[in-house]
Amino acid sequence: MLSAQTELWQTRWLVQLITPLKVPIQFHGKYTGKVMTMTPFGPSVQEVRLARAPLVNVIAQVRFPAVMKIEDSAFVANFQEAIRNDYPILRSERQLGVLIGPGGVRPQDAGTVWRFETKDPATWQVTLTPTFVSLSAKHYTCRSDLLERLTVVLRALEGWLQPNVCDRIGIRYVDRVAGSQLARISTLVRPEILGVGGDEATLGGAEIVHSMSDAMFRLDDSSQLRGRWGRLPAGATYDPGIEPARESSWVLDLDHYTSRSEEFDLTTIGCKAAEFCDRIYTFFRWAVTDAFLDEFGAER
Repeated sequence: MLSAQTELWQTRWLVQLITPLKVPIQFHGKYTGKVMTMTPFGPSVQEVRLARAPLVNVIAQVRFPAVMKIEDSAFVANFQEAIRNDYPILRSERQLGVLIGPGGVRPQDAGTVWRFETKDPATWQVTLTPTFVSLSAKHYTCRSDLLERLTVVLRALEGWLQPNVCDRIGIRYVDRVAGSQLARISTLVRPEILGVGGDEATLGGAEIVHSMSDAMFRLDDSSQLRGRWGRLPAGATYDPGIEPARESSWVLDLDHYTSRSEEFDLTTIGCKAAEFCDRIYTFFRWAVTDAFLDEFGAER
């Protein structure tokens, strides 16, 4: 039999899981054309759904102080049960890092990584380690789906782990343009973003093989947005976490985060995640042209 204290804890956890977290959700609107945004950090832009969105990765991550018991499968079991209906497949792997010292570079065991996947792992995946939980997808439907799924995952984490501190909140979107669309990149992306890679005709007989920009922006609320964009050759990547393309491509990688420790509060985290998504989307809409929206199937 369960003790009265255990029953009370389980009841409180169940209530937390089924009570909706109120975060701002922005719905899709009809695209009517000629809607280019004039500033990367201006007012919010109504989201336009793209039928053929070039998004290759979206990641929402929340970090917390290390909890080493997460290495133990028995300890993680309750978290798995809380999300198993949505993420029925569990895989574990050892995370490897590198240690650089006088003797050179040596591999170092960085701990266990738990991955909870949908039946199609490319759709949604929850990753849990002793220091963070993340939600990611390679095929993206809409922002509201991301935020709703993140709410469920964070409620399960709080009910199970009860973390007191949040070390970092981050949202990251990665888009990739390749194939015949890459040849028209100068019509799809603003000249301010393309830079020297925007018009190969001005380079004479030279061909751009690799051209990446890396910019860091600090906002009024002390959060930061890191943007990386540019052209990559086939098989190349700028980040080990981003799978390289098999052909030449142009990428836009926007990572918005705060790394200031604060209380682990679900409402605060949910609102910040929604705000970061909104800011990233505004930057994205500034960076691309109306032709980009048309090219990738903007709903009218």
